[in-house]
Amino acid sequence: MDKILGMVQGLTEFLPVSSSGHLVFLSQALNINVAGVHQIALLHLGTFLAVFLFSFRVLRRIFHNLKVLINLIISTIPAALAGLLFEEKIDAFFSGLEFLPAFFSITAVVLSLTKNLDGKKCLTDMTWGDALLVGLAQALAILPGVSRSGITVSTLLFLGLKRSDAVQYSFLMSLPVILGAGLLSLKEVSFAPSPFLLSFSFGLVALMWLARSVKSGDFWKFSYYCLFMAVVSYFAG
Repeated sequence: MDKILGMVQGLTEFLPVSSSGHLVFLSQALNINVAGVHQIALLHLGTFLAVFLFSFRVLRRIFHNLKVLINLIISTIPAALAGLLFEEKIDAFFSGLEFLPAFFSITAVVLSLTKNLDGKKCLTDMTWGDALLVGLAQALAILPGVSRSGITVSTLLFLGLKRSDAVQYSFLMSLPVILGAGLLSLKEVSFAPSPFLLSFSFGLVALMWLARSVKSGDFWKFSYYCLFMAVVSYFAG
């Protein structure tokens, strides 16, 4: 079962369909003990390595641009604060299916609004306000069913970024959040290599899939799948 969770985590972490929502759904539907948010976060270590390798070239360029680095720090703060301040309340959302229909529906609506969006702004054009707004959006993705990649890429498109730059920034701002969650989880559960490797491998596939879907303008179509998951989780609950 851990291998199944690893594959699901890898595929759904970067696709705009909410990895945490899928893991909660499977844990309840298949009666798998995921041990709350900590066990789910452990699988993030595999996807962290995937996005790190996938974004390595961009990372090298970003480290020479102080403005983008500051923006990334600003974007990371809201999710970090939300995780620290509301950890116990967040755990409650992972204990059942009752919240999933609403959270999957939120993701579906947000994705549907991105159809035909493709701005002109690049990473260096982003303001501190833009960075804060997308950071607040990322903080919402702590909730299972709210897709981190979905809501951050969508917010960046709403702010007028080019599709390619929106994907790049979403990947970059995920790194500290995913790594922090994974490292914290090691204090709670033992490290398992098979789920880690599976989440890494399938994470790379999902990264390429997401990048292509955004650039081709098909990103919004994932809203149909999220709506489907909202319906399924509603009847399963």
